[in-house]
Amino acid sequence: MNATLVIEQYPYWYIILCLALGSLYALFLYFKDTTFKEAGANRQLLQAVMAFFRAVAVAGIAFLLLSPLLKSRHTDVVEPYILLLQDNSASVGLSFRQASDSSEYINKINKLAQDLSGNYKVAPYHFGADVKDGLRYSFDEKVTDISNGLDKLYNNFANQNVGAVILATDGIYNQGSNPVYTANRFNVPFFSIALGDTTPRRDLVVDKVLHNRIAYLGDKFTIRIDVSAKNCNAETASLSIYKGKGNTQKLFGKAVKIEGNNFIYSEEVTLDADTPGIQQYSIQLSTLSGELTTQNNRQDIFVEILDSRQKILLLANSPHPDIAALKQAIEINKNYQVTTAFAGTFNGSVRDFDLAVLHGLPSATNTAATIIDQLKSANIPLWFIVTAQTALPNLNQVQSIVQISGAAGSPNQAKAELQRNFSLFTFENELAQNLQTLPPLQVPFGQYKAAPTAQVLLKQKIGSVNTDYPLLVLEQATGYKMAVLCGEGLWRWRIFNYKQQQTHDAFNAIMAKITQYLSVKNDKRKFRVNQPKTLYTETEPVTFDAELYNDSYQLVNDPEVNINIANEEGKTYNFTFSKTAKAYTLNAGILPPGNYTYIAKTAWAGQEYKAQGSFSVVPLQLETVQTVANHQILHQLSQRNGGAVVYPQNIDSLVSYIQQQPNIKPVMYNSFKTQPLINLKWLFFFLLLFLSVEWFVRKFLGGY
Repeated sequence: MNATLVIEQYPYWYIILCLALGSLYALFLYFKDTTFKEAGANRQLLQAVMAFFRAVAVAGIAFLLLSPLLKSRHTDVVEPYILLLQDNSASVGLSFRQASDSSEYINKINKLAQDLSGNYKVAPYHFGADVKDGLRYSFDEKVTDISNGLDKLYNNFANQNVGAVILATDGIYNQGSNPVYTANRFNVPFFSIALGDTTPRRDLVVDKVLHNRIAYLGDKFTIRIDVSAKNCNAETASLSIYKGKGNTQKLFGKAVKIEGNNFIYSEEVTLDADTPGIQQYSIQLSTLSGELTTQNNRQDIFVEILDSRQKILLLANSPHPDIAALKQAIEINKNYQVTTAFAGTFNGSVRDFDLAVLHGLPSATNTAATIIDQLKSANIPLWFIVTAQTALPNLNQVQSIVQISGAAGSPNQAKAELQRNFSLFTFENELAQNLQTLPPLQVPFGQYKAAPTAQVLLKQKIGSVNTDYPLLVLEQATGYKMAVLCGEGLWRWRIFNYKQQQTHDAFNAIMAKITQYLSVKNDKRKFRVNQPKTLYTETEPVTFDAELYNDSYQLVNDPEVNINIANEEGKTYNFTFSKTAKAYTLNAGILPPGNYTYIAKTAWAGQEYKAQGSFSVVPLQLETVQTVANHQILHQLSQRNGGAVVYPQNIDSLVSYIQQQPNIKPVMYNSFKTQPLINLKWLFFFLLLFLSVEWFVRKFLGGY
């Protein structure tokens, strides 16, 4: 450490003034002083010593009043870092043919780290999907992301003296970007230990399975299977698809003749989505003797079969062409399932439906009072379509959103006039224009009045006169959805649409918007538990969100929320949600592969609430699909950044390679520190000592 004295506010010749001040003060005090006669021959010597003490003390105090600074420089020598990055993925473990090969390699890597630590700072890490401290050789990581590992090391050592990077890997990465581009950021030599075997070994692999994660109940979905075979020429393998965890149901089977030592084959299979829920399908290849591994002969996929179809009851008083037109328009959307029936013979359960379309009901011959009461009691939305058979007095009693009075004589022909202030849903411009051109509906002659809470989508245009009479009215002000179409003849709309455009798309779109609005249920649950998805991989944390509402439907999170998660074997996991600002959240961590169900519970205002659901955790099989090492990447890393590629048997040579690098050397860092000189405690005690000695001698000799 080097130190320099600095006076910032005054020139250095002020030091001479301070010395002069101290000398003059001592001379004035002790010149011709006769106080110390008793000292005899030693008088002059004592006076000179005490004068010196007084001069130094006064000069020192005067100098400190100049606020001098002491600037010091520290020099630190930092040895270079050698970053040692070990691939701990499953593909590396498969490359060791025997346990002794793995043990020998581990011993060599540990010895390399020890030999390098004598002259360098060795920073060891292992990686798979993420990079972690220390060396680990379990070789069980399900994902390899070399780029991510290099990127995180760069961020950690960006301002450090990094000499070189040693990367021990087989070059196979199945996640992230090409590591060659990430490594360029380091600007240091890269030394690679090339693991694995670049020679294809005998292996039969289910390379890839392409499929939709979601299918709808009753539909069909396609699975595409890509198969490869290496060094299996003239063999025959069987390709099978099973459904269920225990392979209880075989759905597909086919013999595959392998032609050539580098054989590739694809198969597309169409399956039925016949069971709701998360379904497991197993794609399997028969095993052949001498394979590198049989783990990649199988892939399990999970498809969520959604039974989200809305069930719609189309209940009519009698046969009518409108019924067929409505049914065909609604069933274009596969999420809707339409059941047609006549009120006089219907004996089903109304609670099985999400929407009821009542055509010509209630009528004079069939009031359908019981059915309508049941539908209202079950909170099923209703869509009344008024026809010539509708008993208008009865209709006015079962609904209140539109009242029709004074009906008599022949019906009117009313065209649809779209109301732009309608806000429950929107119509595109093209669809709105189509509405204006549709033929008229047949509506009862009479007086019409819509309820104040109702929203009128269409008004009647009779001839060329725009009226205030509603044609189509909807309401949900009370939380109960209802609609009334005050006319019949929808089949004419459908035919006209096809005549004009050669499609039924516009008519189908109009019916779909009305149906969708009425059939979508408002979620009135006070306790809700949601998941961002229902399919997780075994490396993803399982997360939940929960919401609790009070009677005013305001979010509260005062009580605790507990959840019980159970797998198919009955093993349970219990968690408590964490509270956020107004809701709840939970990170349940990583769970083993399998199907799970959960029940969440809480209590509020003396009432217990429950929410339940299911999800699946699927295994990752990326590491067993590609088993041929990619050493080309390792050579690119060394060529672009300098360094070398060595094989496991030559790991010891890395020490000499690194020592020969001229740029891998210690770095000296200088740091400067400035502090006021008065902060030095020893200086205070030094001045105090001088003054104390002088005072003691003067006191002893009678100077005071």
